[in-house]
Amino acid sequence: MTSSFAKPLALASSLAVAALVLAGCSASSNNAASGGGGTLTVDTSFVLKTLDPGLVYEQTGNIIVHALYDTLVTYEGSDVTTVVPELASEWVQSDDGTTWTFTLNPDATFADGSAVTAEDVVFSLTRLQNLKGSSSQTVEGLTFAADGDDTVVVTSPTPNPNVPVVLAMPAASILNAEEAEKLGATDAADAASADTIGTQLDEVSLGSGPYKIKSYDSSSKVVLEVNDDYWGDAPAYSRVVVQNVDVQNQKLTISRAKADEIALDLSGPQAAELSDDLQVSGVADTSYFLSVNQDPAVSEITSNPAFLAALRASVDGAGIAEIFGEGATAAAGLVPPAFGGALDESEVQPQDIEKAKSLLEEAGISAPKVNLVYPAITYRGVDLGTIVTKVQQDAKKAGIEIELQPEPINVFLQSQSEGKNEINFSPNSLNYPAADSLVNNMAPGASTSTRAGWTVERADPRAVEASDAVNAEVTPEGRAEAMIAWQKIMNETSPFVVLANNAGIVVATSNLVGASYTPAGWTVDLAAISAK
Repeated sequence: MTSSFAKPLALASSLAVAALVLAGCSASSNNAASGGGGTLTVDTSFVLKTLDPGLVYEQTGNIIVHALYDTLVTYEGSDVTTVVPELASEWVQSDDGTTWTFTLNPDATFADGSAVTAEDVVFSLTRLQNLKGSSSQTVEGLTFAADGDDTVVVTSPTPNPNVPVVLAMPAASILNAEEAEKLGATDAADAASADTIGTQLDEVSLGSGPYKIKSYDSSSKVVLEVNDDYWGDAPAYSRVVVQNVDVQNQKLTISRAKADEIALDLSGPQAAELSDDLQVSGVADTSYFLSVNQDPAVSEITSNPAFLAALRASVDGAGIAEIFGEGATAAAGLVPPAFGGALDESEVQPQDIEKAKSLLEEAGISAPKVNLVYPAITYRGVDLGTIVTKVQQDAKKAGIEIELQPEPINVFLQSQSEGKNEINFSPNSLNYPAADSLVNNMAPGASTSTRAGWTVERADPRAVEASDAVNAEVTPEGRAEAMIAWQKIMNETSPFVVLANNAGIVVATSNLVGASYTPAGWTVDLAAISAK
């Protein structure tokens, strides 16, 4: 098995847990693809509600929408540090960081041959905003205006270097406005109720992307066919079959496949068991950490700085990474290595049990007992119970007794939001690939911090200053640098104890190239895959 793990690359902190729909699998087409021929088979456990860009949010929908539609800008492969042109050939940010001006590529056309115009862009992005779906928050507060046929101006009320980042997401895909309106779509302020396009975009794609919809079944299979009139580089495969396959059957199917097939949902341990003939691409993009409550009214123990430091010293990040398997890393900071602004691996703090014991002894803390609450789920193929059990065992070596309290996911989310748990644990991933979005959730007094009792008043002033410094930067490069300083201070003073980072993985047959996992939001770029 050959592996290809991307170099450190950027994060929003939100637990995203989706129920997987199980279905049988079919055999690979075993076609060689060259010059627009053959079939690529994609095995994935469907999390699919819609192919309407304005409403798409779930993983399977994002993968498919990315192949059907173009966005103003995009990312290439696993690298989410650099936004590259797509419908926009160039763009300029104002000096104050509040205005972005995008110039459209004059060659860009929709599948029906009509030109992509600034009005199409404004319609699509305004509709996304006004539909008020789960993805609408990514463009909240932005305004969109056309300046002629080929120029789009995006304005933010505050400096926002992440405008290109959010405009690369599948939800920001550009629709043929005229055709969409004929089907009942609207970008009006009341679009959430007035838009009547319904499920029609599940059957017909109104984009400018490399593929078009051939057939759609949200429970079993989605078939894409090549857009013969695509204005960009033609994809290698004329047909892509995305089929609903449960994780265990994905492992069996990809093991038997001879060619032209990929699997998207295998865990690191599962990937490690595969044949050496298969390719594995992955990027560590999901972070895991403990939130230790700093409110003395909740816990005199966990709010004691010496206890927090001792617990931090007891962590064996490397050992936790081994549980996650292929591609996982010990955590150096709150930003996983997939994203810009991540700390270098040399910053990983080694386990130091003697230091932990000494910290407790010096503070007069004897045999502390605390509760750790976590969701009783399997996430990315790993039972979270195995992770917290490892934390429990390591803490015990330092004299800390942790009682584990598993809860159903809905119960956990409620108890976490109430801020009464001594220690919380859950996986965290980004809504879009910009690490500085973490600051909005995890700075002192922000939403995630408040749930851990970490108010501005209880925080080290350096953490407040470092958070403000991140938000003061108006360029992506400036924020990435500021994020490095922010994490170092957070490692010293915050209630968040970093553990490890898990990797997203794409497994591919040996004849393929371009089957790279990406943390950009669409898992894999189907149009970038070809046969050797």
